[in-house]
Order: sequence, then structure tokens, then C-alpha cells
Amino acid sequence: MADNSQIQLVSKPTAALLNRFATPLDVKNLAAEYGTPLYLVDEDTLHAKARELHRAYSKYKGPVKVAYSIKANFSPAVIRAFMKDGLTFDLTSLGELHFIRQCNADPENVIYTSVTEEPEEYVEVLRSGVRRVVVSSHKGMMNLAYAAGKAGVRPLAMVRINPEVATDAKVRASYKNGKFGVPFNGGTIDSAAKMVKHMLASDLLKFEGFHFHLGSQITDFSCYTHALDKMDAFMTKMKKENPAFQVNTFDIGGGTPVFYNDPVPTPAEMAENHTSRLNQLADNHGVFTLMIESGRFLVAESSILVSKIVNTKEYNEHKIVIVDAGYHILLDAALLKQEYPQEVIPVVDSKDQTTGLAAPKNTHLAGRLCDTYDVFPLSKASDMSSPEVGNYVSFYNVGAYSVVFNMPFHCQTKPPIVMKDSDGKYRLVRKGTTYEHLFAEEGGHLA
Repeated sequence: MADNSQIQLVSKPTAALLNRFATPLDVKNLAAEYGTPLYLVDEDTLHAKARELHRAYSKYKGPVKVAYSIKANFSPAVIRAFMKDGLTFDLTSLGELHFIRQCNADPENVIYTSVTEEPEEYVEVLRSGVRRVVVSSHKGMMNLAYAAGKAGVRPLAMVRINPEVATDAKVRASYKNGKFGVPFNGGTIDSAAKMVKHMLASDLLKFEGFHFHLGSQITDFSCYTHALDKMDAFMTKMKKENPAFQVNTFDIGGGTPVFYNDPVPTPAEMAENHTSRLNQLADNHGVFTLMIESGRFLVAESSILVSKIVNTKEYNEHKIVIVDAGYHILLDAALLKQEYPQEVIPVVDSKDQTTGLAAPKNTHLAGRLCDTYDVFPLSKASDMSSPEVGNYVSFYNVGAYSVVFNMPFHCQTKPPIVMKDSDGKYRLVRKGTTYEHLFAEEGGHLA
């Protein structure tokens, strides 16, 4: 497996970084075989990121588990790679559960966190062998109890907390009156205090612990300090009111940032902020299994998108470079203005290409869609030298969410995915779809 120190993108794309995925000749050959756009995944990077995140919390005095939120990328090839690392899988839908089961993942290594929390959903979850379930409402708790009775099992139930702390994040998940989780206390039955009390008295549910998630791309870690302070006070209160109260698992969610445009802290720097606080919680309330969730961090740097430059045009000092990809396969470029690092890969052994030319002062990278928003923001780390027709553009750090957001706008099809296995060999792990596939899917052959 690759050494983690060799896979950090700290400043700008380089030939060495590209070579982690493929040489320019490999790109040429893969594009010739599978066409473009094309996703390319590096298995060693997946393993390295799993090790890095787990190692970051090595100073916690109890057991540490890393949970992969498969909503970030549910490619079976990615799931199977993380199964080798013994990761827990964080699921939030029956569709994700189906993928996990088809990959033969151990249900003991699953934590299920539903948003809808429907009773029949929970019945299927429990009958699949999953035992650790996070509930986010009183009704969800009661639905899980119903499912437990029907399935004849006693699940380990965790309460999702909304700490209601200020979070400086790309996408916030903790705020007052938010969608996710319940407050510590409150005037309704949807409060952690009431739910914990109910679970402790239940014959159908076994109280396991707590979960919270503050947001994505967090670089100011003071929100964790505030959330853990609130958790400490709440757990002290629960212990006084309920002598049987004990936390066995504490899931602090994700938020580990990924580099796109500006430098970001490492997982070790992130963990350094609050590991001592977690150890203090363990001292005060008993050692618990610490669970660290991640979707984006674990998969983002594992993948690139290779797209071909198909056209260019110039307006005064501006050059518009048009590629055969679009935001239909990199949707965060439009939704979040995600600044993926890009690099032009020259065509190998082509006598018609002029390489080494600097990019015009004002270069604009545009997609193939007939939509104003189909323009890719350039990262500070992007290198658009030699942006000529026939060259390829590599979009780095696209492993999170881009694949799962694929959509058929303009009748666009899904690109193929190729994985570079740990033995250095390339294999197709998802076939590209065709126009005929899409036509049939949209009911084209129904009478």
C-alpha cells in the first residue's frame, strides 16, 4: 500500500501526483479503450486514507473505529476495498444496505442512521443482521422498538444529538431547530433526555450511546470543543438521574477537511484539538468506543476524472476551454462552486500538439452542457498550461459525491470507472452506460 506521506496534495498537481493514478501514456491507452470522460480510482489511496484517519486518534485511551459514510461514494469496488481495512459502514437508506449486503459485508460492521425512520425500514434493517441503529426522533425510537419486537432482536440504540453549536463548515449539520437529531433537553418528547430515559427502561431497545455530526469541511475545530463540553454536562446530568446510564459508543461524526483550493488541517491536527477532551469524557463517564465517521476525506483524493478538451475559443485575452465532461458528473462544481484542482495532460506521441505553452491569462474551463452554470471553477492549484484540443484535463480529488450525483441531464450517460488495484493493474469496475440504456430506463420501450 502507498505510504500516506506520498499522497498529500499540498500545493499543486504534479507529474508525480498524476503518476499515482496513471502515466500520460496510461491515460492515452485508457481513454482509447474506455473513452472519456473517465473516472480513475487508486485503491492504495483508499487504504492510506483509512489508516491516516484511524492513526490520527491513536492518543484516545479507548477503542477507535472508523466508519465510512457510503453516501459519498457507493461504488462496490470502493466498499470492497474498505472491507479489507475492517471499516464500519455508515448507512442511511435501504438502497445502501442492499449494496453492503451484496458486497457481503459483515452486518456487525454497520451503523444505520435513517432520516425517515420508518417502521418497515427498521424491520428490514434488523432482519439483515444490523444491530447498531441511530435514532433521531422519539417517533423513530418507537418505530425501532416496534421493529425490534417484530424481528425478535434487541438492537443497540444510539441517540443522534443536535448540539446546536455554531459551526464554520462548507455544509452545516448542527444549528438551532435543525433537521438532524434532537436537542439535549426541551419541552417536547423529541429530546435526548426523554429518549435516553425511555431506552433505559425498555425491554426492546438497549441504550448504546450518542452520535452527532457537525458538518462538512470543518477547519475551525472550536465547534467540537463546544459540542463536547455540552455532551459532558449532559452525560453528568443523565448519570445523576439514571444510575444505570452508561455510554458504550460515542460517534462524533465527520467533518475532516479535504484540500481543493486552500490548505486545510490534517486529521492529526484535527484530532489534536479534541482528543484530550474525549479522554476527559472517558475519565468522567467510563471508557467508550470512539467512532469517527468520514465520507469525503476517505474517498475524495482517491479519484480523478479524465476529460478530453474538445474545443476552444478566444475572446480578446480570454480563452474558453471546453471539455467533454460537465457538471452532471461533477455536480458540486455547480452546487458548491467546488474548486477541484485541474491539470492539462498532453497527448503522448502526437506530432500535432504543441506542449509546454503557458495558459492564457484568463482561462475558463467549461463543460459540454447547455447551461450557464456548467463552468468549472479553477483551483489555486490548477495548471492549465497547453489547453489545446486533443489534450486531456485531469480533475483531482473527485472521489466524494461526484459519482453518486451522476445525472442524465441532456441525455448524458454515466462514465465508466476504472480502478488501479494495489498490484498496479487497471480493471473496469463500472461500465459506462449507453444512450440505449438511458432510453430503456426512461420507459422508451414501454407500450
